[in-house]
Amino acid sequence: MNAKFYNEIKNILNIARNKVYKTANFIMVETYWNIGKSIIEE
Repeated sequence: MNAKFYNEIKNILNIARNKVYKTANFIMVETYWNIGKSIIEE
């Protein structure tokens, strides 16, 4: 196995990690938005 192979695997993992990070951030923003909305409505 050569360096190109390992770089491809590294790239796949980085792409997946970035997708997870973006998804988690979106969910946290949505959660805080809904908490704030609930507080205002109360």
